[in-house]
Amino acid sequence: MPDLRSLLDRADRAVSRVPLADDGLEGLRRRRDRRRLNERITAGVVGMAVFAAAAWVVTSGAPSDRRPTPGGTGPTVAPRYPGQVGFIGLAPKGATPSSPRTGELVLAVLLGRFGEDPGRFSGDLYADGRLIWSRNGDPSGKGDPTGLIEQRLTPEGVELVLSEVFGTGLFDQGPRNFAGAQGLYGGQIEVRDGDRLVRLTWGDMRPFDEPMTVPTVEQASALKRLEARLADLAWLPASAWEDPEIRAFVPSRYMVCIETDVEVGLDGALASLPQPAEDLVRTWDWTAEQFIQGYFLWCSPETTAEARALAKSVEDAGNFELVSRDVFGLAYELVQRDPLAMDVEVGFEPMLPNDA
Repeated sequence: MPDLRSLLDRADRAVSRVPLADDGLEGLRRRRDRRRLNERITAGVVGMAVFAAAAWVVTSGAPSDRRPTPGGTGPTVAPRYPGQVGFIGLAPKGATPSSPRTGELVLAVLLGRFGEDPGRFSGDLYADGRLIWSRNGDPSGKGDPTGLIEQRLTPEGVELVLSEVFGTGLFDQGPRNFAGAQGLYGGQIEVRDGDRLVRLTWGDMRPFDEPMTVPTVEQASALKRLEARLADLAWLPASAWEDPEIRAFVPSRYMVCIETDVEVGLDGALASLPQPAEDLVRTWDWTAEQFIQGYFLWCSPETTAEARALAKSVEDAGNFELVSRDVFGLAYELVQRDPLAMDVEVGFEPMLPNDA
C-alpha cells in the first residue's frame, strides 16, 4: 500500500499545502476502517439478503430491556437487538459528554459475521476499563442500530480480555493479514503491545494491496474461537465488571469532514455551502485527512454544539440531502442535477476517547 504521507504529498502539488491531522495516520486509518467495514458488510448483506444481529455485550430478554443480566455475571448476547440505546447521528442538546474525554486504547475490534450469528459490530476497550461498542441495523430495516454504548470493566476484567487475545498466539509475529477462512467473513483486531497497536485482519477487511497469508488450520480455529469470545463477554466473572449497565456513550467532540475532488479544493467546497454555514466554518482549523482515488477529505474536530449548528444550517439550506444517519454520524451530499458537477459531502463522525 502506498505510504499515506506520500499520497498527501502528491495531493499537495495539486492544491495548497496543508498540515496532517494531529492524530496522524493512526486516527486516519481507524476512521477509514470503521467506514470500510460498514460499507463492505452492508454490501455483502444486501447481496446475500441475510442479516440478523451480532453484539459484544447486550442485555438478554426483550429488546426494550436494557438492564444487565441478573446474577452479576455480566451481560450476555441476546438473539435480538436491544433497540436504540446510544445516539444515532448527533447527540441532542442537554446530553452530558462521557468522561474522561480521552483514554488509551488497548483493544479495538471490528467484526463482520455471517452464518448462525450474522451481523456487524465494533468495540473499543480502554486502559481505564471503558468498553465502547456499537451494532448497525440491517440495511433492509430489520433491527435498529444501537448507537454507541458504554460499559466499564475492572482492571482485572481488562487483563482477562487481553490475556484471551494474546493467548491465541496470533499476535506473536506482529501485524498480519489473513486470507478468509471458512466461517470467517472478515474483521480486524488491534491490541496494544507496549507502545504500539498490533493489527490482525482477515477476510474482507484485509487490505487488498497488502501482503496476505493463508492461515493454518490451527490459526483459523484460534481466530474463530477468539472472535466468538470477543463477541460475547459473558465468560467474564462478575468481579470483572465494574459497571455492566448499558448506557449511551456521549462524544465530547465530532470530527467534521468535507469530502470533495482534489481539483475543487477546500475553498471550492466551502463556497458550495449555504452562506450561514460557510461563515461558520471559514475560521475552523481544517486539515487534510485523506487522499484516495482523486478525493480529498478535509476535517476539523469540533464541539457537539458547533457540529449541530453546521448540520442544521446545511439541512435548512435545501441544496444538500441527508444520505447517511447511523452510528458513524451524519452525512449530507450536495444535490447536483449535472452529473459532471463537483461532488461535495459534509460528514459528522463521533470522536472516541482515543481520537479526542
